[in-house]
Amino acid sequence: MKRNIFLALSMLLLAFNAFSQSKPDADPMVIESLMILPKMGMEDKFEAAIKAHNTKFHPEGPYVAALRKVEYGPQSGWYVWVMGPTACGSLDTRPEKENGHDEDWSKTIEPLVQEYGQSNLLTYEVDLSYGLDLFKKSIHYELWMVDLKDGQYYRFKAICEKLKKVYEQINTTSFIVLKNALHSPNGTDVAIIWSFNSYGEWFKDYGPKDAYEKMYGEGSWQTMIDEWMDMTVDYNSEIRSNIF
Repeated sequence: MKRNIFLALSMLLLAFNAFSQSKPDADPMVIESLMILPKMGMEDKFEAAIKAHNTKFHPEGPYVAALRKVEYGPQSGWYVWVMGPTACGSLDTRPEKENGHDEDWSKTIEPLVQEYGQSNLLTYEVDLSYGLDLFKKSIHYELWMVDLKDGQYYRFKAICEKLKKVYEQINTTSFIVLKNALHSPNGTDVAIIWSFNSYGEWFKDYGPKDAYEKMYGEGSWQTMIDEWMDMTVDYNSEIRSNIF
């Protein structure tokens, strides 16, 4: 999204004020991701190597990591190595050279990699999200990467607050909201994840319209859709699988 200098300075000032008024011990939850394309025909060996590496250096805890695969979308065939959600401060103490982490990656994974893609840092919006445990147990998930119009995050947040309550009531699908910690022109501002376990289930899911209107009133679903269209530039979607 294009921002002029005045807007950029205003956003910087708002961010500074928010930080100065927050609790001194506040530590946002973040997710680090890295796109990786394995060499042709080496996918099974690549998955096994990542699994062994994660078991050794990224088990449950502050450095927990996982592997996803893009099944459908412009980046199909790529994998996504993910660390987190974890406290932001964990990035400062993550495994590196001193304990053999980097050497293990270089020796066991690097030879299987054709290409590295984009790395990213996302904040996990705990107050807007529901069902992280459901997500971890799911087979697939749909990811929307959304470009918001300037100054429209507050409207996006309000919609997510309503949707979270609906998904809490349904209690079968995760609804996870992420915010891009790194700005890029015309890039992803926020992302939303919905989990599912079969493609038959996914094709039948047109959104929780009935539950939404039961909670917020007849016609509220279309009102929400209209507001979404008004506040967004566009979005990209992918279907990914949870490998482990």
